[in-house]
Amino acid sequence: MQYTEHPPSQALADYLECVWFVRDNEASFANRAAERVLPDGCIEWILHLGAPFQRWTQAEGWQLQSRSFVVGELTQFLLLQPSGPAAVMGVRFKPGGAYRFLSLPLDLLTDKTKATEDVWGPDARYLEEAVFSARTDVERTRLIEGFLLQRLLISARPRFDAAITHIISSRGRMRMGQLADSVGWSRRQLEREFRASAGLTPKALARIIRFQNLLRLVGEGEVREWANLALESGYADQPHMVREFRAFCGQSPTERQARAAGHLASHFLSPRRLTILLGLS
Repeated sequence: MQYTEHPPSQALADYLECVWFVRDNEASFANRAAERVLPDGCIEWILHLGAPFQRWTQAEGWQLQSRSFVVGELTQFLLLQPSGPAAVMGVRFKPGGAYRFLSLPLDLLTDKTKATEDVWGPDARYLEEAVFSARTDVERTRLIEGFLLQRLLISARPRFDAAITHIISSRGRMRMGQLADSVGWSRRQLEREFRASAGLTPKALARIIRFQNLLRLVGEGEVREWANLALESGYADQPHMVREFRAFCGQSPTERQARAAGHLASHFLSPRRLTILLGLS
């Protein structure tokens, strides 16, 4: 499986983390184990250039994915498995970055997918056709970025953006009362704004960012006791960390360590990628 990433253009760098591509050939896809994808605070736009993946969730079981769709914030893990030779293009928005391009309340997308045309209307159908028929990934990226730039119309929400920055810079450890005070909102208003503009409550996003920071520390490879990692990541104690791990991953930390991440999921969890996600690069 080949995985490549392309940084966004300067005009989109505040909103996008990257555009990524993954490809698998027919000889290898049948042997792929299911990939476990974990919540990371990012909304993604997926375009299947090859055979769509199958997606498993606790609510729906196995379902064949659409050819092109936006996937909202995840609050629990999902499993992905190729249904044939895979070729996928992904557009990964930064935490809190997708609202500038989407007119619908983002909590309508949480743990769900919505077809590209249903998100952006008939123009999206022509974009899909152009992306699928493009000869190179550079051309596909240019088409996607041009489409997004034309839809960068929704006004900025400075206090929401500041709250996102506080959550990330604190690695998910900031208390919600403190966060509300820092941006001049009540806690109720803070939660309402986050549901609409992020798809999660601020507390839920903070939990996910804290979990991703834990995964970053684990992925760095330095041998440390789990109890020390729990405290360093901001958990009350090791049992608290284990509960959060199971909630997001469906496994305990030791079970996760015993099973290697899939070829695709390993790129989403690399220390380099998590360092970028958490604004440490």
